Amino acid sequence: MTITLVERGNELASLDGLLRAGMLGRCQVALVSGAVGSGKTELLHAFVESATDQGAVVLTAMASDSARAVPMGVFNQLVRSAQTSPPGVGSGSSLLGTVLADAASDTLTPPAEARTTGDGLAEVPDLDSLCAGLVRVAAAHPVVIAVDDMPDADAASLDCLLYLMQRLRYARVVFVLNESEHKQCRNPLFRVELLRQPGFRRIRLGPLSVGGVERMLAPELGQDRSRVWAARYHAVSGGNPLLVRALLDDGQMAGKVTGAESPDGALEVGAAFGQAVLACLHRSSPTMVEVARALAVLDTLGSPEMVERLLDLDARRTAQVIEALTTAGFVTFGGFRHPGARAAVLSDLPVERRAELHRSAARLLHTTGASATGIAHHLLAAGPLDDPWVPEILRAAAGQALRDDRAELAIGFLELAGRVAGSEEERLATVMLLVQAEWRVNPALSARHLGTLAAALRDGRLSDRQTIVVVKSMLWHGRLDEAAEALRHLGRGGEHRLEIAAELSALAHWLRTSYPELLDRLGPLPTAGKARARLSSLESRAASLLDAVLTDGGDKMAVGRAEQILQATVLDDSSLEPIEAALLALVYADRPGRAAAWCDPLLEEASARRIPTWVATLSAVRAEIAIRQGDAAAAEHHGQIALHRLTPRSWGTAVGAPLASLVLAKTALDKHDEAAELLSHPIPAGMLETRYGLHYRYARGQHYLAVECLDSAVADFLTCGDLVGRWGVDQPALVPWRSAAATALLRLGEREQAERLAEEQLRKVGDEYSRSRGITLRTLAQAGGPHRRPALLREAVANLQAAGDQLELAYAVAELGLAYRSLGGSDRSRTPANQALRLAGECEAETLRETLRPLAGAAGGSAQGRATERTGSAALSDAELRVAALASLGFTNREIANKLYITVSTVEQHLTRVYRKLKVGRRSDLPADLQVSLLEALPAEPVGKLVVACGGKAEPNRRREVG
Repeated sequence: MTITLVERGNELASLDGLLRAGMLGRCQVALVSGAVGSGKTELLHAFVESATDQGAVVLTAMASDSARAVPMGVFNQLVRSAQTSPPGVGSGSSLLGTVLADAASDTLTPPAEARTTGDGLAEVPDLDSLCAGLVRVAAAHPVVIAVDDMPDADAASLDCLLYLMQRLRYARVVFVLNESEHKQCRNPLFRVELLRQPGFRRIRLGPLSVGGVERMLAPELGQDRSRVWAARYHAVSGGNPLLVRALLDDGQMAGKVTGAESPDGALEVGAAFGQAVLACLHRSSPTMVEVARALAVLDTLGSPEMVERLLDLDARRTAQVIEALTTAGFVTFGGFRHPGARAAVLSDLPVERRAELHRSAARLLHTTGASATGIAHHLLAAGPLDDPWVPEILRAAAGQALRDDRAELAIGFLELAGRVAGSEEERLATVMLLVQAEWRVNPALSARHLGTLAAALRDGRLSDRQTIVVVKSMLWHGRLDEAAEALRHLGRGGEHRLEIAAELSALAHWLRTSYPELLDRLGPLPTAGKARARLSSLESRAASLLDAVLTDGGDKMAVGRAEQILQATVLDDSSLEPIEAALLALVYADRPGRAAAWCDPLLEEASARRIPTWVATLSAVRAEIAIRQGDAAAAEHHGQIALHRLTPRSWGTAVGAPLASLVLAKTALDKHDEAAELLSHPIPAGMLETRYGLHYRYARGQHYLAVECLDSAVADFLTCGDLVGRWGVDQPALVPWRSAAATALLRLGEREQAERLAEEQLRKVGDEYSRSRGITLRTLAQAGGPHRRPALLREAVANLQAAGDQLELAYAVAELGLAYRSLGGSDRSRTPANQALRLAGECEAETLRETLRPLAGAAGGSAQGRATERTGSAALSDAELRVAALASLGFTNREIANKLYITVSTVEQHLTRVYRKLKVGRRSDLPADLQVSLLEALPAEPVGKLVVACGGKAEPNRRREVG
């Protein structure tokens, strides 16, 4: 038994039983039916082989759709098969061959004068002598007449077969005919006549069970694997042997044994499977092909009722065909078992017929009240349709697609809606939605609509809300003059409605924080008077908060407001801008750790939802956060993502933000050539007049400073100062331009000017700004005298540790060690030098590491101290750990006492126990890897646990808690 005869043993036995019954002298007739691909042909071949082995004379023919037009084509095949019968069956074969050959010369093609009897049989001359010859042959050897795909036989051949059955009723002849279920026969009375034959038997082939599929798979996959995978193959094929075989072929063509290794993997469903599906369909009836196509077009909406209405079929016939498709393993519960089957059917549809079906489906679904999305898919596949309801349906479907995060699909719907819009108002509404959808995918796409929108604005066809959207798009694309003109159109209709007041307020704050030059040119925007104070939208609250932080500084109240906004906001198109503003408010309030804690889950959500503009925007913010945490590797990682998800052209004027972070990261990582390459790219017109351009200038100045282009660096930093002063946002937490300029001036020998700038900056930063204060104190220490330097640097270290900026902390600790060393305290400089070396390694600041290695090597500590470093400091109490941490940074006992609000005697006692537990003799031998947060060492200034970046390229988002 071959592999395709799995679970067909009973059926073959039934046919063998018919042969044995026929040998007793009575004609037998069997009709083998089943779904296409169920193995009927293989069963017939197996029976023919078995009958031949038992000495039967076998005549075979195979009908086909193409042979239907050939009169007597099937019957002539029987004649030819008799003439080529295999030897070994005695004289019966030659006798039958002679009889049929003589008859075929003139009589087996129906003559024009052939008569039709009352029972519908064609009376062909000499068929009687042919029957007589068959009787003589059957007397010696049983005769088997086998016809495959009987419904495709021509009508004349079917008439002749029925005539033979009637005349040979008492001869040793067995007729075996195959048919596909629900396939219409050429002679509609043929099946009825078969049922009247005395020896008639129907044999039906059903689909394979899961066990049968397992037996088919075993020769290919082996027993164990076939047992694991049988259910999966059965689910895809429905137990159709032909489809199972095709799935195995797809696996082999893919260069692997399908499903051999992982039961959780997917089956390889490819070309062989699709070809098998089409072969089965085209071997069935044309109606079955049409129903399959209708189901493929309707997809999940393909109920029998919908198919019936779409094809205008009889309900009973539709149900029969769908049942046949289900039995054949193609569909289940009205839908295709596997998308590969549906895809194959759709690919086989002629283009015009496919469009026609989609148009009909769209109209049908519209009349039944189906969802806009379901209808829009058909409209998209059908092409333009001029029915008046089409544009509204497409816009509604686009809105749902955006809510489902399928922006590309929404764009397709809206582009079609624009082509079929019946009026300018409809077309304009569609363009506004299209700008929103394209913004998600690639803001550069929306630039093509600005001309149309600007014209509509000039004609007064845009509302204030639409005007605001257009203005922001123009500014993004660097069209500042057009944006300014558009802003002048706001409020032309007189007093503003209350519902637009909050949006106008938000726009004013947004312009002030992002495009202040433009706002200065225009003057105050129109407002709605008292309504402005009463109304507040999320966008307005976030924009005003960022404005306040940049103008007046960020205190604890501002931080709380920012976190309230983030807590209450769900990420979507309308909230992305307020979320960005709230995150930046935390960043500019010197709370990068808190900003990171909010930004990371938002960025994760945007990535999971695969919305490029959201990912790019949040990645740019995250890169800025990482810069302020001293994590250059993370800043580089996020900056590159921001510029990968959106190209510089797509970023428009906002490209300055990710570029600035990336340049700062490359500079911190000593990748100066790469930073220079980034700065060599052309920038959009007007970008340098924006907040994004301010960050860009500052980053460029830092690059110039690193490569010793000091005059250029000073020029960029001072220009930053001019801009923030003119804009009224001169906050060191935005860009610490004074300390940066002071550093460059110190290298130029301008110490007095540098010190003046540092002192000015120190006066502008409050206690809330730990990072800005730390940077300022470090710069002031560089500019000040050597005896003043250690105290300033210790304060800088404390602030930078609190702020969590690891890179700035590394520089401050290194300079503290150098300050001690310059004053002759080489022992006191050892621990800061080693700590700075460790921090520099974590931050990948190679230049700093190279500078520190000689100093750290010279102050390596005693062997006893190095042994203690290897053992750690877990034995210390919290109080001892705080004292030890401050002592390791070079603070005196009195300074430690003042910091911790304890007595000097208590400090001495703690240090005595620390030395004993760590087995060191002096503070210069304290371990360089003491892990303690100075936030815990300063209980009077609690800020909670601080999350800081640990650095490293492999995992730029990994964090450790210190404290």
